[in-house]
Amino acid sequence: MINAYIDIRFSSRIYRLVERPFDWLFALILFVFLGFCFDSASADDRLSSQLLDAHDFKTTTALGVYFLKQESRVSVRAYLKQVGKERQLGPKWNSSSAWWRQAEEALVELVEPESIDAFKSTRWLKDEWNRMLSENFESREIEQILSHFSTEIGAKQAKVINHSISKQVMMSLTFSGKLKQNVAGAEDDLDYMRELYSEEEKAMRFATSELDGVAAQTFALSSIGKKYFTTLIISLTGRINEKLDDMVERIHVSTDIHKEAIEPYVSGFLANG
Repeated sequence: MINAYIDIRFSSRIYRLVERPFDWLFALILFVFLGFCFDSASADDRLSSQLLDAHDFKTTTALGVYFLKQESRVSVRAYLKQVGKERQLGPKWNSSSAWWRQAEEALVELVEPESIDAFKSTRWLKDEWNRMLSENFESREIEQILSHFSTEIGAKQAKVINHSISKQVMMSLTFSGKLKQNVAGAEDDLDYMRELYSEEEKAMRFATSELDGVAAQTFALSSIGKKYFTTLIISLTGRINEKLDDMVERIHVSTDIHKEAIEPYVSGFLANG
């Protein structure tokens, strides 16, 4: 009985396939099409990753880290001042108080890493990079840029772009009044960022032979070279600034979430003040 049942089902399937051959044809075409799309997308992702690897945005990252450390300190200190005012802790509740400083460090240790780790993560940058390239460049154009950056003069021009991006982000933060100097607790990060910025500025300067000079100018003045430079300066730096703004909002939210961390030190201040 079981064998007969299997034979009947198998025969029925064969019959249906014979009766509906176009279903098989459609499925085959769909399978091939999806496979082609997947291979094409994978190839584009590889090209995008290779082009991202041709750059080094460590100075921009260091700038962002300093800015977020600054904003973490500013947010926590503003909250501590608010607590002092609301609870009438008096004039002794200030940054010179050991209890204040302990409260500040306890809250900063919880607030600061969240925003910095999120910014330093390469996931958001890779996603934005892939989107930016897919919207503005064809695969052949990316291959052309990669080919140029594989040359000595092209690698140096990539460094020029790296520095241009960090400079643009710094100018944006500075002219908007967001970037502050000499924020207590972030001095080492400021020094590190300045050191990287200076090294990057020196690295982008280069002397070329006549032949290399022609190659450099040819790329810089070509339509693809100009499009690549302006796309990164406008789109990428804009997205970096947006990400930093998002992280500042996260800092404010995180300060509120972790505000209970200061309570032991406020109690200590009241008991010993």
